[in-house]
Amino acid sequence: MEKQVYEFKIDPEFRDLIPPLSEDEYSMLEDSIVRDGCDTPLTVWDGIIVDGHNRYEICQQHDIPFAYEERSFSDRDAAMFWMLEHQLARRNLQTYQRAEIILKYAPILRKSAAKRQATSTGGTDPQLRPNLAEAGSKPETRDQLAKMAGISHGTMDKVKQLDAKADEETKKKLRAGEVSIHRAYTDLVNREHDGETRVCESCHEEKPYSEFAFPSNCSQPRSVCKDCEAKAKHPVNDTDAAETRPVPHDTGIQVKNGKTAHVALGLPDDPAMFGQVVDLLKHAQNAYLAAFEATLAQYRPSMISEEHSDLIRELIDYVADTTEELLDKHLNNKNTH
Repeated sequence: MEKQVYEFKIDPEFRDLIPPLSEDEYSMLEDSIVRDGCDTPLTVWDGIIVDGHNRYEICQQHDIPFAYEERSFSDRDAAMFWMLEHQLARRNLQTYQRAEIILKYAPILRKSAAKRQATSTGGTDPQLRPNLAEAGSKPETRDQLAKMAGISHGTMDKVKQLDAKADEETKKKLRAGEVSIHRAYTDLVNREHDGETRVCESCHEEKPYSEFAFPSNCSQPRSVCKDCEAKAKHPVNDTDAAETRPVPHDTGIQVKNGKTAHVALGLPDDPAMFGQVVDLLKHAQNAYLAAFEATLAQYRPSMISEEHSDLIRELIDYVADTTEELLDKHLNNKNTH
């Protein structure tokens, strides 16, 4: 297609489906196009842009010629499905951004499911990719959407609340990966209940609302405070006291032949040593999964209930959220030194 400054229509619904670029990302894209021209063609459907809104805006502002390619879709929903898959495949997105995109497609997925159920053969409606079709047709839509985003259903619930209630500055930080979903959600709920108190069912003390943690798959706080919860998970005894003593800085662990081994010195601050860090994390991950699988084998049929299964899911989400917070804390500490 010959390059020139074409005029196309911008559909607000299409444009707003995709999270906007950050100021830095937009500036870098603008500098690149102004310097080198627009090398990637826009994608257009019936005169409407379906991919390349930022490139189009920049080219129009600077009078830079560009090419485009025409695609054919049966209807708006089919076009939006294509946009979803295209954006998820091509962009290096933060977890919140992926969930944010998926969340916008929930109504489309449900509408598509209704269409498919209305006819025995599916009629002339386009056949969606299996994961998208299942996400709209199964009753566990929330879980399917979470799976598409690569997160737990509890985290997806948090994203829904943040999308509806968080201020734009918080959303920018989430999109940039500067704050975790769990932390942003906890801050949001604590602000909403600022000044409120609850009575802990364990110590029976009245404490601020913020002293009660939130399970990942529940909108209500736990019935016991964080202090009592910590004591229940980590009872104090001689063994625990010994384990909490400061660890000398001149000790560490390395992986040899698939097994951990203590060494005299910690890893040097050398980029080449990152492989050792990855090996250690993989070892910890495999050990956790093996222990988890062995423990689940003890979850016998007579014990299984929705309440018990939800509690197990809480524990899984707690590990995921806490691990993410540990990483954020480590990165923040590094940035402040």
